[in-house]
Amino acid sequence: MKTIGRSFVMAFSGYSISPKSSLERNKENCGFILTFIPLIGAVICILINRWAVLYPYACDFAVLPAVVGAVVPTILSGGVHLDGFFRTTDALSSHKSTEEKLKILSVDAHGGYSAIIVCVCTFLIAVGIWSEMPIDGIFVIAFGYVISRALYSISVLTVKHAPVQGSKIANYVPDSNAARWVQVIINVLYIVLSAVLMIQIAGTYSVPRPSVAIASLAGAAITYVYYLIVSFKNFGGITEETGGFFVVLCEVIIPIAALAAFKSPF
Repeated sequence: MKTIGRSFVMAFSGYSISPKSSLERNKENCGFILTFIPLIGAVICILINRWAVLYPYACDFAVLPAVVGAVVPTILSGGVHLDGFFRTTDALSSHKSTEEKLKILSVDAHGGYSAIIVCVCTFLIAVGIWSEMPIDGIFVIAFGYVISRALYSISVLTVKHAPVQGSKIANYVPDSNAARWVQVIINVLYIVLSAVLMIQIAGTYSVPRPSVAIASLAGAAITYVYYLIVSFKNFGGITEETGGFFVVLCEVIIPIAALAAFKSPF
């Protein structure tokens, strides 16, 4: 129980804007952290849903709600995933050897122009997509913040880690296989529950559109496969930074897929 409590504290301390904990990132304190990271996505999901209810009464134009939808999740997560997205993009843009790319991930704190440009473009795309998103769609895609973090957790627990100097991601994986697979199952349950709720909500629209939920889930799945391919091809495995890259990318692709389904005649 002590380890579980510390893991809860470390999850919200390290992956949200909560005050940072003085606890050390070791197996004793982080052995169950991957069980709780999706709960941060659940908090974001709830707040985004509440915002979708309130903003029609508070805003006259679509720009401010779109900016909130695109930026607030990054703020609430403390920018930790965006940092991984930035570093991974910087490493990929370098076109250097695997060793040099890993060094950029773990050591190099200077961002390249390519990474800056990609990050700016990503936010602009996110704002554009959110500005076009019907309110009904927000109630579906909000669950993507849970799914992206659950998939990230599953990858850390089940996929080979890249040999990054100073990486502490291995501390997130307990030595016990039973404890590891219990966390995998819990994260799968997060995904299943989110998927069921997404499909159920999409089915209650004035014109039922379960395809919106299905497209969102397909977008998350495709992004996950892409994340694994990029990680192994360029780094020899996943890292905390490539995981952040996945989370940010997934949370852009899900709204794109949902909006495409809305615009589709089917």
